[in-house]
Amino acid sequence: MQPSTPSTKSAGRTISLVVGIIMLIVGAGVGAGITYAGLRLNPTGSGAVCSSNQTLTIGELLDLSSDLASQGTRAKDSSILAIEDINAFLSAAGCNLRFANSVTDYALDDSKALTAITSFAASGIQVVVGPLNSGSAAAILQYANSNHIVLISPSSTSVALSIADDYLFRTAPNDRWQGQADARMMRDRQANAVIIVQRHDAYGDALANATGAYFKVDGGTVIDTIPYAKTLTTFSTVLDQVQSDYNTYHTANPTAKIALDFISFEEFGAMILQAKNNYPSFPWSTPWFGVDGEAQDAVITNSTYGGPVAQVILPSTLYGFLNNTKTQALFTKFASRFPGNICDAYCLGTYDDLWIAALATLQAGSYSGTAIKSVMLTVANNFYGVTGPNQLEASGDRVATIYQIWKVVTSGTSQTWVYAGVWDAASDAVNWSNAPPSL
Repeated sequence: MQPSTPSTKSAGRTISLVVGIIMLIVGAGVGAGITYAGLRLNPTGSGAVCSSNQTLTIGELLDLSSDLASQGTRAKDSSILAIEDINAFLSAAGCNLRFANSVTDYALDDSKALTAITSFAASGIQVVVGPLNSGSAAAILQYANSNHIVLISPSSTSVALSIADDYLFRTAPNDRWQGQADARMMRDRQANAVIIVQRHDAYGDALANATGAYFKVDGGTVIDTIPYAKTLTTFSTVLDQVQSDYNTYHTANPTAKIALDFISFEEFGAMILQAKNNYPSFPWSTPWFGVDGEAQDAVITNSTYGGPVAQVILPSTLYGFLNNTKTQALFTKFASRFPGNICDAYCLGTYDDLWIAALATLQAGSYSGTAIKSVMLTVANNFYGVTGPNQLEASGDRVATIYQIWKVVTSGTSQTWVYAGVWDAASDAVNWSNAPPSL
């Protein structure tokens, strides 16, 4: 798709909006895409709304080939639907403005992410959806701030990136919330001690710290936190440490209920397979626990890894929301267009993020990162999408309401993720619909 050209002072680049139009809640009470009729645009007058006759390109930084490839592929697919729906809405409103997207696979590589955003900026792109992970978001944030490129991530959650007045906006809550949900989930399953195994990156470090802190507040003991390099493929050193920690603490505290908590991406599959093959004394008869880096990941439940994962059930937290009519409409459309795949939280979040990017551009009145940044909080806080209300904190991070809990079960001859329950932020309580066993 043709990238947009750098912002200029030409009248063709100006997109005016009637004051307050974009502040309407999009399509309230109706379906996704073609039924976003809640907005009304007025394409009359000089500097008319949406009359620039431009195609503006939104960049996307997605992982299509590394440890979030399952999620990234779903996000890429939902992006196709989002762009179609945005343009259908603009056409129905009498606008000749159109949006396109340009997807780069940065493979969770910080240097590739920086190269990609530099290329986006050179082509005139002012808004980028992504990156998916916090490590790469941290790596490119200085460039984005210096060059006024707005980043909208559906899944970066590190507390370290909770910064007011920067160019990063995140439509998932930061991990101080997930740490609380993760800790409460384990305590609810009777764990009174935990060993945390975590990716050593911005995401893993911050979530491990938050989980450990809340676990202690809840009266538990953090036995150890074991970081591992995000490029690691052989986990014997990590697993040796888990075994040593577990055995030492259990010997001293024979009645302890010890949880194993893994803050990982798709590498968890290789890790548990190596554990299954080499560590028979691990607690295979009780649940292990996970987080959003694992939840709903298809690789973790494939024919290679699914068996041992189902054995430990892996209840895992995932930022959630209450489905609405637009959610259900997108599920139906996604299943028809991309059979055999599911639209997960990354898919839904990316769809909404593209809408927010487009609506913020319209509200700003020009395709300028500086102008778009200035209206992002207002636009997001008044946007109701497939993930529900998108209220953001002053830091640009989404306000948490609930975290879903998913677990892995065997169905027939294969393994799959199923919904298990929900953690409610207001009450700090877990409500199970399909609870895993207690420790």
